[in-house]
Amino acid sequence: MRIVAAEIQSTRIPVVRLHQMAIGTTSFQENVVVKLIGEDGTAGHGEAPHMVGHSQRGETPATVRAVLRHKLMPATLGADTLDREALSVALGRAVPGNLRAKGAIVMAAYDLAGKELGTPVYNLLGGRVRDRVPLSWSLPIVDEAAVVKEAHEMVERGWRILKVKIGRPEPLVDADVVLAVRRAVGDEVDVRADANQAYDAKTAIRVIRRMEDAEPGFVEQPVHREDLEGMAEVRAAVDVPIMADETAETPSDVLALARHRACDSVSIYIIGPGGIHQSRLMAQIAETCRLRAYVGGALEGPAGAAAGLHLAAASPSIDLGCELNGQYMLKDSVAATPLTMQDGALCVPCGPGLGVELDEDKLARYREGDLERFEAA
Repeated sequence: MRIVAAEIQSTRIPVVRLHQMAIGTTSFQENVVVKLIGEDGTAGHGEAPHMVGHSQRGETPATVRAVLRHKLMPATLGADTLDREALSVALGRAVPGNLRAKGAIVMAAYDLAGKELGTPVYNLLGGRVRDRVPLSWSLPIVDEAAVVKEAHEMVERGWRILKVKIGRPEPLVDADVVLAVRRAVGDEVDVRADANQAYDAKTAIRVIRRMEDAEPGFVEQPVHREDLEGMAEVRAAVDVPIMADETAETPSDVLALARHRACDSVSIYIIGPGGIHQSRLMAQIAETCRLRAYVGGALEGPAGAAAGLHLAAASPSIDLGCELNGQYMLKDSVAATPLTMQDGALCVPCGPGLGVELDEDKLARYREGDLERFEAA
């Protein structure tokens, strides 16, 4: 089935509370939603969400829309929904980089292809190895009492994974907060920490050693994303597992991390690498290199969250859960029906395509700017 039309629009939805991290504070989810339409009128959805207004590679909602409008839509219209590899090649030829913009189109193409074939996206990725994915809740950089209070509340609501954001001006306070969360929630909850590149290697080692009694499941991205040697130095010096996040944005990055022995696991985003097929390749490389993996989150909407669940469902290496908690972090959702959470895990949708539908009225309510429509010649 050919892609005969497309629509793009931007949405802006406030969060339930400010989310302070070392790289910035999130007040809104700023999303670019892509809709691809087939010859029979069937639609597939993709998205490019942003948390702090930009990606670590410099993309913003405005650049995503401009690239979609001027470069990627001409390469997409007229393509066959089942020729997803050819579509990816065409997108690559249309413009270098701009991976979030490309990823939104690829996500929508997978949704449309699954609907055309009457099968869930996980079957287009190799089939399902799990039907539920444990969900992680991120605790912001605020004072210790507020972090502990929120940790208590989330455990009472059924969450079993808590990720403590760290990266304060006083690094040893970060360790004390992680230790306080562990004391507060007990040993049955998986407590993790995420520095978002906040430290140099020596500081990271000092902080992680101080928090070792909390037995964190991992510490995520302790040093700058370009400092592979620093990541490897930290990993060799501490007993806590180290996860690569901002450093692991492409399949090539995962290979480099493995060669440097710089991490124990990688965070894989559904949008950052340029499409779900690239995310799947990252998971396969991680599996080959004996690395564990996790689906990172950027406050995805329903399409992005469902795509992440399909990726995790089809990837044996993704056994550390996911951070696809947009429907709980945002004040509203544009989903027609929310994703289901059971026992601290999100259930993988089983309907055709991504298995979620969007509420057009909600999209219109939170729309920023114009809705743009494109049609094949």
